[in-house]
Amino acid sequence: MYSSERKSIFYVLGLYLTSTLLLIATLFGSYYIYKQDELMHFEEDALKEYSSKLLEKLFYVHENSDTRYEYPRFEEFRSAIYDIDKNLIFSTLDVNIDNLDNKLFIKDSKTYYISSVNPHYLGAAFIVIQKDTKPLNILNDLIATAIFVIIITLITSYFLVRAVLKPLRDNLRLLDNFIKETTHELNTPITTIMANIETLQSKDCDEKSMKKLQRIKSASATISNLYEDLVYILLNHQVSSQNKELNLSQILQERVSYFSFMANAKRLTLNVDIDEGVTFYADKKKIEKLIDNILSNAIKYTNKATTITIRLTPSYLLISDEGNGMSQKEIGMIFQRYKRFDKTQGGFGIGYSIIKSIVDEYYIDIDIKSELQKGTKVTLRW
Repeated sequence: MYSSERKSIFYVLGLYLTSTLLLIATLFGSYYIYKQDELMHFEEDALKEYSSKLLEKLFYVHENSDTRYEYPRFEEFRSAIYDIDKNLIFSTLDVNIDNLDNKLFIKDSKTYYISSVNPHYLGAAFIVIQKDTKPLNILNDLIATAIFVIIITLITSYFLVRAVLKPLRDNLRLLDNFIKETTHELNTPITTIMANIETLQSKDCDEKSMKKLQRIKSASATISNLYEDLVYILLNHQVSSQNKELNLSQILQERVSYFSFMANAKRLTLNVDIDEGVTFYADKKKIEKLIDNILSNAIKYTNKATTITIRLTPSYLLISDEGNGMSQKEIGMIFQRYKRFDKTQGGFGIGYSIIKSIVDEYYIDIDIKSELQKGTKVTLRW
C-alpha cells in the first residue's frame, strides 16, 4: 500500500469516524437524558400519590386526636412535616431538609418531593416525601450498543474508503508500471550517450563544438540523474544498505564537480565551503543520491545568473538557492511522491520522496526554509 494511500485512508476514516461518533454520542446522550426525564416524571407521579396518602392520614389523626397522636408511617416511603415558618415538626427521613424551595430533587440515591399543605393539619404547612430512587439501568446497555455500532462502523467505513480510493490506487500502480518500463528502456541509450560523450571530450574539438558538447553532457546528466532516481525508487526496498565510514567532504566535492557543468549552463555561481575530513556512517550510493537530489533541485529551480551556496561542517550540510521558492503549504506537501509544484520543469516529482526515505533511514534531521521569489534553503543535521 502506498504511503499516500494510507494517509488518504486514515484522513477519510478519521473524518468519517469522528462525525459518526459525534452522531452516536448525540443520539445516545439524548436518549439517556430522555429516559432520565421519563424516570423523573414517573418518580414524581409516585411521590404525589404517596403525598396524598400522607395527607389522608394527617387529616384522620387531626380529626380524631385530642392531645396525643401517633405520626403516620408507611413502608413505601418516609416523610416529614414542617410548620409555616419551615421549622421541623416531625420527621422519619434519613436526613434533615434545609431547603424547602425545591419541589422535586434527588440526593444520595433518594428522591424527595415537597408540597405545601392547606389547611394545616397538625400545624403542618409543608410535607416532604422521601423514597428510594429507581435506578436507571440503561447506561451499560447504551455503552455496549455504542461499542458494537462503532466496531461495525469502523469495519464498513474501512472497506468503503478502500473502494472509494481504488481509482487512486489503480492510477498509482499504473504510474509505477510506467516508471518500470521507462527505466528499462532508458538503460541502454543513457549508457551509450554518456560513454560517447566521454570519448568525444578526449578528442580535440573547436570551441563551438565544445559548447554543444557541454550542452549535450548537461542534458545527458539530467537524464542520467532521473534514471538513477527511478532505479532507486524501484529497488529501494529490495537492496540492503552497505553502510561504512564515508568521507563526506570528498563525496560532496565530487558531486559538486559532477553538477558544475549544469550550473555553468545556467551561469550559476557555486559558493562552496567544505570542511575537510567530515565523515558519516552510511551507504555511499544513498548519500550520493541524497546530495544529488538536493543539489540538482537547487540548480533546476533557481534563477539564471544567481548563486547557490553549499556549506558542509561536521554537524550539518546546507544547500541554498535564489530561486522562486515555495509557500508553507507546498513545503508541507513536498515529501509526497509524484508531487510537483512547478509544471514548467521536468521530472516525476520523486526527488524529495527519495530524500525523505534516506534522511529517515539515517536519522538525519532535515529543515526546509523557503520564501516565494527569494529562494530555498535546505539544511541536513546529524
